[in-house]
Amino acid sequence: MLLLGCGAERSTPRPDHDLKQTAALCPGVNVSGPGDPAGAGRVAKFYRALAEPVYKAACADDAGRLAHLIDTGSAGAQHFESNACQGCNAGEIVAMWRDDYRLDLAELARLLETPPRWSQGGPVYIRGNRLAAFSRGWMGVPAFWSAFYPDCQAEENCELASELATSP
Repeated sequence: MLLLGCGAERSTPRPDHDLKQTAALCPGVNVSGPGDPAGAGRVAKFYRALAEPVYKAACADDAGRLAHLIDTGSAGAQHFESNACQGCNAGEIVAMWRDDYRLDLAELARLLETPPRWSQGGPVYIRGNRLAAFSRGWMGVPAFWSAFYPDCQAEENCELASELATSP
């Protein structure tokens, strides 16, 4: 049997008898930040709880779970920010990432393994031309996964968010 590791370039063979003892294949979402390099503070723990479900679903190549996480955000797919997909539901957004952008969902997981940039609204992850963002929520609206762009350069909103997140 072959199991894929998140961030792995190839499959790792594992004997069938070892399945129940297999360690986690993904190192984990990164929530380290200025003044908290270990990502152990109260704010980091809050953001870990928010980003971890997205990370685990991406690492497991679980498109259905990612779509569910988009739908459970503030106003669902209609307000989830991504590359253009007019009138798409959450499942269609995830399918667009795979079909139109040839995204291996493990790339989303690898993005969330990088140190986030902090903004007033929540953590923003940038790696190469990809960006993911989480909203800390506001009065009456719980925190949620707010954006993922597999091609940031193709969207003006993404380029602006990237510039804001990387500015001092």
